[in-house]
Amino acid sequence: MGLLQKLPRKTWSFLNVINRIVRKDPYRIILYSNMGFRDNVRAVFDYLIQNGYNKRYKIIVSLNDHKKYSETPEKNVEYVSPVKGLFKFFRCKYCYYCFGKYPIKPPKNQFVFNLFHGMPLKRIGNMVPGCEKIDYNYFSLVLCTSEYFRDIIKRSFNASDEQIAICGQPRTDEMLAEIAPEDEMNAKAELIDYDSRFSKMILWLPTYRDGRGSELDILETRSLNKLDKMLSDNGYVMLVKLHPLSTTDPYMASSTLKCIRVIDNDTLEKSRIGFYSLLAMSHALITDYSSVFFDYVLLDRPIGFVIDDIKEYSRDRGFVFDDPLSNMPGELIRSSEDFLGFVKDVIDGRDKLMNYRRMLCSRFNAFNDADNCKRVVSVIDVNERRLKRKNKHDI
Repeated sequence: MGLLQKLPRKTWSFLNVINRIVRKDPYRIILYSNMGFRDNVRAVFDYLIQNGYNKRYKIIVSLNDHKKYSETPEKNVEYVSPVKGLFKFFRCKYCYYCFGKYPIKPPKNQFVFNLFHGMPLKRIGNMVPGCEKIDYNYFSLVLCTSEYFRDIIKRSFNASDEQIAICGQPRTDEMLAEIAPEDEMNAKAELIDYDSRFSKMILWLPTYRDGRGSELDILETRSLNKLDKMLSDNGYVMLVKLHPLSTTDPYMASSTLKCIRVIDNDTLEKSRIGFYSLLAMSHALITDYSSVFFDYVLLDRPIGFVIDDIKEYSRDRGFVFDDPLSNMPGELIRSSEDFLGFVKDVIDGRDKLMNYRRMLCSRFNAFNDADNCKRVVSVIDVNERRLKRKNKHDI
């Protein structure tokens, strides 16, 4: 939160009192993110605009990069900094966040929904050693995609059963929506610069390794060349989407690779292609410890997990499951040979773990439709109907 992080604990305690005192406007909504306008918060915002909520509600968007959106044309929408947003927050009946938060306890007359940014594979919140006593519970509800994660989310945020909201990720609505074939082809061409021969894409999403070597180390130069030829010979491309903190491997970014393209967040943002639309365009996913696979299983497509450093990662970061491998619905990749073998299986249409993936999908996700934004916004609809009945009665 930048400057807000520097405020002493006593100040936040005082702000808790202020928040209880200030009257809430039932027609004000604030959305908060301190890591860019994306993910679940952006999905909820888009849903609100598409369904005309800004005609009846004042919508405030509090962002670290708010200046990028100050000239946007949406009616009754205001983009503000996190500091200015803090004062707006006091008056808002509804608040949604997924990156960062205002560490202020919501009173009973305020609704704060912690959408977070994915079900965890890695330890988060109070499950991280040394963070057991930190207070992360500053919400009315916290999103949880299935009963399987209930205890994990409760332990991570010290939440009660009443605070757990079983719902899919709002961001997956975009992934599960239909994409026109011509839009998909144009989007891929813009990102990858390939012609119509290369009609299929494998997406590789490596996790940031925090200084422990490159995320792409599993493929040495020889294997990369072999992979590039395999893709080219079969009409495939591979798109490598780096973590925001990662840097591009010099060889991986080389122009000598015809069918492998490395992109970052800036590239994706400039293309105006949503990340979850990108997932929907892919034919298979390669990842490692990123929680994106909990969403991707909804597409029912092959997944490969690069786990060559799982012992070190488990020791340094840790997992929420005692046996993380049993919760990985895909092929386990421990070497460059495994990597090439997985890609070959995808190309040849061999989906060895389809049944296991489908079983885990039903475990991870209570919903497999594109109505999750509607679900998380339903509390606004319920309260609006209540207000209308009250006003009608007063008349």
